[in-house]
Formats: sequence, structure tokens, C-alpha cells
Amino acid sequence: MLKRSIRLALVACCVVAIPMTGVAQMKRKTPTAPEKFSINAGMKGPDTGAASANFVVNVQRYNTEKERAALAETLRTGGYPGFLPAVRKSPIVGHLEVGSQVYNIRYAYQTVTDKGRSIVVVVDKPVYFAGGGRPDAKPREGYELAVAQFEVDDIGLGKGTMAGAARVKPGGPAGVQIDDYGDKPIELTTVRRLPS
Repeated sequence: MLKRSIRLALVACCVVAIPMTGVAQMKRKTPTAPEKFSINAGMKGPDTGAASANFVVNVQRYNTEKERAALAETLRTGGYPGFLPAVRKSPIVGHLEVGSQVYNIRYAYQTVTDKGRSIVVVVDKPVYFAGGGRPDAKPREGYELAVAQFEVDDIGLGKGTMAGAARVKPGGPAGVQIDDYGDKPIELTTVRRLPS
């Protein structure tokens, strides 16, 4: 009788444990594209003082691991001069929207972290905000891309940095990281994933 009670108790524990495990896994399911992020950015300049801007990162799809590896290898072997034309020939995977200005995102990659996700997006030309130059300003020599890097938690809130004009180098989980800034980095003070 005792053995039977122990067996029944074990079966009951297993039945209860299975749904709980499933619930835990469902809570940790990583959101994916298409998705949008509303971002508040803060900048400080010696001539302009403090300024802020709001923009939207609209990711239609994330690059696959194969695409990431190919671009990372191009960057590793050809450096920034080889990477720039390769990324500009890549399919558009989203848009960065600043007021009426729309910029093409040619690279978007996410990695899962213990706190949520790390997301990197590369825009195929510089993105200028208040204090950083006119939206139609010519690119600074050697700084012909814009790169945003931000972390979001499981709820979809986070922060990060952005280079409105940058060079990149190989490295980091996404395979692409900022090498040098054309201007000071822009602080992404609030990142919020918008409801679908």
C-alpha cells in the first residue's frame, strides 16, 4: 500500500511539473519580427547644449545566422571598406523613422541574453539628429553608416546607444560593432517595444 501511494504521489508530481515547465518556457519565448521600437534619444553638444529626439526602429525581419556570418566574414576579411558596399547591397530588413525622414535598415540582428535581448541595427547612411547636422547633410568621410545597439528586457523595455555616423569593425555577438564615431554617441534613454 505504501509503495502504491509513493508511485501515485510521483505521478501526480510529474503531471503538475509538466504544465509548470511549459508555462516557464512560454514566458521566456523570444519575440521576433516584425516589431517596432519607440526610442527616446538624448544628446549633449558643446555648441547646442542638451537636445532630445524621438524615433522608431521598425524591424521587418532579423538577419539569419547565415546572413550574419557572411557579413561578419566580409567585415573580417575586407575591413570597413569591404563591408560598406556589401551591407548597402543587402536586402532592406526594416526602417528607422525620424519625423518625416525614413532610413533603410540593411542589417538587424538579435541575440538572447539572460535579461532579454540585445539588438543591433545598421542603417545604410548616417542619421542626423538635432545638434548632429541636417538630415540631408553629406556623410562625413569614413563615417557612412549609422548603428544602434540596445538591450530590451522580456517586457520590451530597455536602453542603449547609437552612432548617427560611424565606422564598424568585426566583433561582439552580432558580428558587427562600432569602431569609431563621427560624433559623440547618442544615448538611447528609453527603448519601448510597441504592441503589435
